[in-house]
Amino acid sequence: MSFTIRILEDQCSNCGLCVKDCISGCLQQAGKRPAAVRPERCTLCSHCVAICPADAIVHEGLRGDTVRPIRRDKLDAEAYREIVISRRSVRWFKPEGVTWEEVQELIDLARYSPTASNTMEVGYSVVLDRKLIRSTGLGIFKLGERINTFMHSRPGRLLRKLLQGTAPMSLVERYGDRIEHFRQFVAAGRDPICYDAPALIIVHSPAGSRFGRENCAIAATNLVNYAHAKGLGACYLGFVVVTLGWDRKLRRKLGVPKGRRASLALVLGRPGHRYRNPVMRPPAEVSWVGE
Repeated sequence: MSFTIRILEDQCSNCGLCVKDCISGCLQQAGKRPAAVRPERCTLCSHCVAICPADAIVHEGLRGDTVRPIRRDKLDAEAYREIVISRRSVRWFKPEGVTWEEVQELIDLARYSPTASNTMEVGYSVVLDRKLIRSTGLGIFKLGERINTFMHSRPGRLLRKLLQGTAPMSLVERYGDRIEHFRQFVAAGRDPICYDAPALIIVHSPAGSRFGRENCAIAATNLVNYAHAKGLGACYLGFVVVTLGWDRKLRRKLGVPKGRRASLALVLGRPGHRYRNPVMRPPAEVSWVGE
């Protein structure tokens, strides 16, 4: 796709920053002035508009936001660090729900997340129907019960030997012995998968996207960190993603568009508990190369 990109000569200082920062080669020096020599290469990254000191670039494809100076007085490294080290996976929520407006605010922030080649292919399915969220969680748990029962049957034990050391088998072994613990949750009236949350968000991308999962993960990270900063809590749901991978009926129920792959799922709500201390983690494993 090609876009009309104009450089206002009466404002342009000819500093060349837009050309230097245009990684796709869309903007190039044409004589004495920069120009959109290859507009079809533009990926809508908006670097040119962001870096121009004179606001001399008019790009018809960039109309989603108002151009304004960055508020650098709001950038606080210590505040961001506190957000990251204090965010927890929240599995207990207060009874009150979250509003459409609150979720929309989170998604509005997440859309600024980077994507490979600036494809901007990340999408969201938001479920605010608590009955549907609960039935989804309990349905997945019942499926897990059936799989666990089969794995302890004679053919199941043979399958375990064949799958020994594989990722599916490690999943069965890790959670199979916890089924009884989860049954106690269900007996007490609690959903052990979606945690009776008031909101479920599924982050998806085109099924054939090379970096779709990575793009969704980056966006979801920004979303949950922002949610934490706003006083909300979230928890990623691996079992929901696994089930959505093969269950078309569930994909339709939860609003995942046809041709899209669910890369992440998370529940959202107001935390039922307050954590006093930050996350505890071991030092990162790092290989240093060079000085």
